[in-house]
Amino acid sequence: MRQLQIPAIIILFFLILNPLVLSAEPSGRYPVQIHGVYVGMPRDDFFKLYPHNKARTFLKRGEDEWLTFNDPLKEDFAGLLSFHIQNGKVQEWLTNSRKEAVREYLDEFCGPSGKVYMAIQNVLERIPFADFVTVTDRRRPVVFTEYYAGGTARFGNSSEIIASPEYAPAFENGFTLIKLSTALDDLAKSTAPIEGVIAHELAHRVLEHILKGNVSCDAEREANALVKKWGFAAEYQAARKIFGRKRGEPKSCREK
Repeated sequence: MRQLQIPAIIILFFLILNPLVLSAEPSGRYPVQIHGVYVGMPRDDFFKLYPHNKARTFLKRGEDEWLTFNDPLKEDFAGLLSFHIQNGKVQEWLTNSRKEAVREYLDEFCGPSGKVYMAIQNVLERIPFADFVTVTDRRRPVVFTEYYAGGTARFGNSSEIIASPEYAPAFENGFTLIKLSTALDDLAKSTAPIEGVIAHELAHRVLEHILKGNVSCDAEREANALVKKWGFAAEYQAARKIFGRKRGEPKSCREK
């Protein structure tokens, strides 16, 4: 009997010290499932729980797909849930990863590159969650494009949004187009002043100035105030220093 008890005690002791042995997931990072989704779940079964047309953002590279949804999947949601599908099966998920949601969003709705792209990314990752949700709502998204400050393209150029059946529906309620000059990348040595410009334009959207027909100097001051409230006071000042009105140029709105 003693010979049988010894391995039983050892096994019990081992399980107490290693409670994940019987329940660990392949990565060791995830619970067994989340809202019915599990690692290895077939793509078709996943989309029965999370319909493709309900995705906030979508990114595809070959056999890899990343999708972010509202969490929970309804209007009064409080967070984000991002999934990675590879070779037709769920590989992993992230909860409330603003960085991942921004990465997917910019792949769909952003044209600029370089410092301008990084500045957009930084601003979207820093603004309050409620405002982030507003400006990245694909039913009325903010689209970032660029226009050329030099060469013959400064007289006319075009941008195109390419749609695919794989993408969730967008633009149901219109969109906001933020046009950013290529001069931003040329003049700014860092992303900070560009962030000041982008935060200002996003503030106009959050405050719905264009929708309300408010294009006054008061609207500009209100946008500047929101930019500072968001925590971009230093970036705002950097933008004013580099991109603000220069001597001899027409007068612009001034802070009171």
